[in-house]
Amino acid sequence: MFLVIFATISGTILALALLGGSLRFPDDVRGAPALLLGALGLIVAEWIPVPGRPGIYIVGTALVVAALLQNLRFSGAFITALGLFLTGFVVLINGFLPLRVEAADAVEIDASGLRQLETDDTNLGILGDVVPFPVGPFVVSFGDLIAAAGAFILARSVVASLSDEVIDADEFLAEFLRPEIDTGTPDIDLTRPTVDLTEPLPEPPRIAPPVESDRY
Repeated sequence: MFLVIFATISGTILALALLGGSLRFPDDVRGAPALLLGALGLIVAEWIPVPGRPGIYIVGTALVVAALLQNLRFSGAFITALGLFLTGFVVLINGFLPLRVEAADAVEIDASGLRQLETDDTNLGILGDVVPFPVGPFVVSFGDLIAAAGAFILARSVVASLSDEVIDADEFLAEFLRPEIDTGTPDIDLTRPTVDLTEPLPEPPRIAPPVESDRY
């Protein structure tokens, strides 16, 4: 869940920098109470040692996914919902979030709380935490990676909907990163008179030959 939160914050900051807008919750988001309550449930199930953490996680996931599916007009909503659903589904069928032993050993963490080590009886363990995260001692699931990508896009889409003047971020970056090329071409003053080469040049004036005199 931390990866999804990080992606949401990063997408929001980047969107505010590139697109403008304001840092407030949109009024036209459907199912906002379910979205906020579900997100709170996921955070509690992940990090707070309370009884029934798997059940809280499943309910929280269901609330967030249901709210996101009501807001498919925002880019990234479906991708985020899909990623959260995959991780929530593996918790539902196992009663815990499977943690692969090799991944846990790679980052030197122990199974605790919602996460339990994967066993031979674990169903769809591939959907559990199997990917060691390169930053910090974390292991994430493929669902987390999908949800994080969707959350980044979703944050940008939501901020863009609040912007007075929506600017496409890809075009902005392309323009911002385009190198300034100096061709060295001098400026041409169009107000100065020009020579029309299509007209024949005037003949030069004839010079009379010298007149013979007594001096020559």
